[in-house]
Amino acid sequence: MIGILLLPAWVTQEPIRYFQAPALSLKPDTVLAYTVDFKDDVDNDTLFQNRSKEGYPVSYFRRIKTSVCFDNKCRLVDITLYWNVTGRYLGFELPKGEFLSKTEHEPFTPVEYARLNELLADPFSPLANFSYEELVPKSASAGAGVDAVSSATAKNVLEYVVEGAVYTTYKLWHLIYGPARQEVVSLTEQRLSPGFLLKILESPDASDKIWALNHIRGYVDLTPELRKTVLSFIDNNQFNRAERAINALEPKALRSDTLQLALLEKYVRVNYALKNQLILKLKEAPRLNDQLKTALARSLASANGELLSNTLDLFQHHRVADPETGRIIAGLLQNDNNFLARKAFTYLKNVKIEDRIVEKQLNAYRLKHNL
Repeated sequence: MIGILLLPAWVTQEPIRYFQAPALSLKPDTVLAYTVDFKDDVDNDTLFQNRSKEGYPVSYFRRIKTSVCFDNKCRLVDITLYWNVTGRYLGFELPKGEFLSKTEHEPFTPVEYARLNELLADPFSPLANFSYEELVPKSASAGAGVDAVSSATAKNVLEYVVEGAVYTTYKLWHLIYGPARQEVVSLTEQRLSPGFLLKILESPDASDKIWALNHIRGYVDLTPELRKTVLSFIDNNQFNRAERAINALEPKALRSDTLQLALLEKYVRVNYALKNQLILKLKEAPRLNDQLKTALARSLASANGELLSNTLDLFQHHRVADPETGRIIAGLLQNDNNFLARKAFTYLKNVKIEDRIVEKQLNAYRLKHNL
C-alpha cells in the first residue's frame, strides 16, 4: 500500500515568510559571510550580514537544517532565521515547497505560522528557563527532540508554544536567542557611527530605540544632529526612553553651554522623576552655566524632597558659591517650609558664600532657631 500525504494548496505556493517590523528601512545591497562558533547542534557555522549601499548593516540571517522528531519519526527542518541589527528577532523564511509540521507531520496552518512568529519575537519568553524534560512529561516523550501532542505537553508551557509543535518552537526560540544573537550585536557594534545610530533611532520598534540610545555613550561622538535627536526623546511620553536619552550624554558633551541650556528647557517641561534624572546628569558636567545655575536656584522654592536635596547636592558638587546664587538660596531661609529652609541653611553653612546679605540672613536664621 502506498500512502499519499495530501497538503493544503497554500503549502506548495510561494515560500512561507513571516517577519516583524524591520529596524531599518534601508535595502540590502551586499551580503557578507562570517564564520561563527554557535555552540549548538546545527551543522552550519555561517552568519550572513546584509549591508546597505551606505555600508550599514541592515539585517542578519542564518540558514538552519536540523532534525525535529515526532513520535520517533524525524524530518528535517529547513528554515532561515533573521535578526535585526540590534539583535532583535526579525523573522523566518522557508524554502519554496518546505513547510513546518506538527504531530503526525500535519503542516502548520497560516494561523500557526503567525503564532510562531509572535512567540519567537518574545525575548523574555519563559522558554529560556525550561529544559526539554519540563516541556514534555517523561511518560509522553519518546526520546530527546520529540514533539508531543498538545495533551501531553506540560500545561504551564502551552501558552508559549505552537500546539503540537512544542519542541520545534522551543528549538527555534533557543537558536534565535542563543550565541547567534550576541554575535549579531557584536558585528553591529563594529560598524557603529553617528549616522548609523540615527537610522536605528528611526525604527518603529521601541526596543531598537533603547538599544541605539544605549550604544551612543562610549561608542560614538555626539554630533549636532545626533544630539538633537537624543534631546527629542527627553519628554514625558516614555520614562525609560527619556532616561536612556539622558544617560547617553557624555560628560565631555556637557561642557557645551548650548547643551546645558537645552537640558534646562527640558527640565522645565518634564515630570518630577525626569527632573531628578537631569539634575543627576548635570553632576557629570565639568562646570555649570551661569544661566542654568540661576534658573535651578530659583526653582528650589517649588522643589521638595529628593529633587530639593539633589539640586543642592549638585550645587555643592560644583562648589557653587557665587553671590547671586547664594542670595537666591538664602531667600529660602525664611520659607514656611521648615524642611526647605533647613536644607538651604545646611548648604549655605557648608559652602561659605562671601556675601554680606547672605551672612546677614544666615545669622538671622541662627538666632531664630538658636543655632
